[in-house]
Amino acid sequence: MIRSRIARFKSSLQNKLLFSYSLVIMIPLLILGSILYVSTISMTQTQTKENRLLEMQLLSEQLQEYFNSLELYSRAIYTGEIQQLLNNGLPGDIIEQTRWKSSLFQQFSEWYGYMGIRADIHNVTIVTSNGTMIQRDPLYVREENFAEELWYREALKLNGKVYVAGPFERSYLLPTSKASPYVFSVVRKINNTTGRSDLGGIVIDVSVMDIYRLLNELKLQDMIILNADNQIVYSSAIDKIGQQWADGEKIKGSTSTWMDIDGQRMLVSSTYSDATGWRFVSLDPLSSIQSNSNKYRNLTIGIGLLALIIALIISTFVSRRITKPIRTLQQKMKKVQNGDFNIQLDVQSTDEVGQLTQSFNRMTEEIHTLVNHVYKSDIIQKEAQLKALHSQINPHFLYNTLDSINAIAVIEEVPVLAQMTKMLSDMFRYSISTGEQIVPLQEELKQVVRYVEIQQIRYDDKFKLVVNIPDHLLSYPIPKLTLQPIVENAIYHGLEMLPGEGQIQITGYESSSHMILEVSDNGPGIPAPTLLSIQNNLQGKAPDTEHIGLANVQERIQLHFGPDCGITLQSKLGEGTTVTYKLPLADYKGPVI
Repeated sequence: MIRSRIARFKSSLQNKLLFSYSLVIMIPLLILGSILYVSTISMTQTQTKENRLLEMQLLSEQLQEYFNSLELYSRAIYTGEIQQLLNNGLPGDIIEQTRWKSSLFQQFSEWYGYMGIRADIHNVTIVTSNGTMIQRDPLYVREENFAEELWYREALKLNGKVYVAGPFERSYLLPTSKASPYVFSVVRKINNTTGRSDLGGIVIDVSVMDIYRLLNELKLQDMIILNADNQIVYSSAIDKIGQQWADGEKIKGSTSTWMDIDGQRMLVSSTYSDATGWRFVSLDPLSSIQSNSNKYRNLTIGIGLLALIIALIISTFVSRRITKPIRTLQQKMKKVQNGDFNIQLDVQSTDEVGQLTQSFNRMTEEIHTLVNHVYKSDIIQKEAQLKALHSQINPHFLYNTLDSINAIAVIEEVPVLAQMTKMLSDMFRYSISTGEQIVPLQEELKQVVRYVEIQQIRYDDKFKLVVNIPDHLLSYPIPKLTLQPIVENAIYHGLEMLPGEGQIQITGYESSSHMILEVSDNGPGIPAPTLLSIQNNLQGKAPDTEHIGLANVQERIQLHFGPDCGITLQSKLGEGTTVTYKLPLADYKGPVI
């Protein structure tokens, strides 16, 4: 086995040339390139970690200064004026309440100006000890009871220390930002400095876009800030703010490690902020870290390509003596292209040229043999087309004959016969029409009505048809001839043997994701074994040659709308049968391939 493989390798001129030149050129390049590539990746990874550490330190300092400003703003609750107003409590009179609130939040506004606070305060809410919420601006669509929230209760446990909660998506009359609707809240308990009563707490809402604008000035790339619940507080991608980040569970404490995130290899660095309880996470794709290494790799590849070009020039000179048989083969192939298949070449070697020559000889022999088969197949195909044309004559002849019978019935004043032939003619014309295979539901219902009217004449109005479909569903696209076979089954297998009056009801309605059609009858129902066999057939579990019509309807619906759609059958002895169509609610766009 090994000897035969070595012999095949030696017989290939291409293998000999490529193997020798590849060894001389590629081995040194691979060794040098691998060393450069690995070393530069290691250096880049170390540099990236150091840069991220500096960025996070700068970020932490900026946020610390920002939250110091918010904490300073919240200290307004300890001024004498605000303490006095809170101890006096909210007046009962509406006018006095308005003055009281105006005085309260006027103190906050003055404090804001005195302290030179830079933060963009969105709203301030005082939550009293009994849960009443007193807002600076009545922005909320509905009153949210902060006193019942877990984050508010956790803040009160800190006895006056600042607690950062959020982000939250508040229900505002006016949106906080077109870019992001989220806010975070600075919460603290209001300690009573002039009395003993419980003064409640304060909630200061700040739009996350305030942080976004602050950090965007730092031009941080691929940086994420998470709260304790792995909810994104900040991201360079605004639409991700407020979302849960599932990968946050994998990042514990301060770390720098490789992780697979969203199908991409990332260098993940993180650190923790004691001031806010937030985590700063940086994401550096492996591709960006490898960028410098790729430069050396590309340089190595360029040198290798140059060496290969030189090698190819040398190999071209050597191979010229080998290409003569190939040129001869090329000339003979042109003759075959012009229709001459009686060409055979002498095989003078066992390499690729010799093997190609053998294949060429076999090809010309097979082409010569196949010409006769193709000629005969063409004759058979034309005969089949001719038979198909003949088969189209019979339906049109029958259709024209029905029209003639209808005309004679009108002349001879036989209205029942005229009515039946007219409806049968219309049904036949609808069936053999070569137009669209998808028709509006209204057209399919017309075909059902024509069929039922013919059967009512036959059975002397033994049953009736009830259609209950909203007008806006009548234009819904449905495969042609998928309702009439089901109605036909209901008559022949259900209502025909019914002693009393029969009824077929067609109902249509929309569910959350589908359009539903139900064809029901009040016939005797289907025995359980037969019903199970039909259901298995419709689900493709077991073939059933006795109910081809149902299987045909199922196959056509799924061909056009996909395997999620189709028909199901439910029946109970003595209570009738229901066939349910499940069709897509979206606009029809063509057959599913």
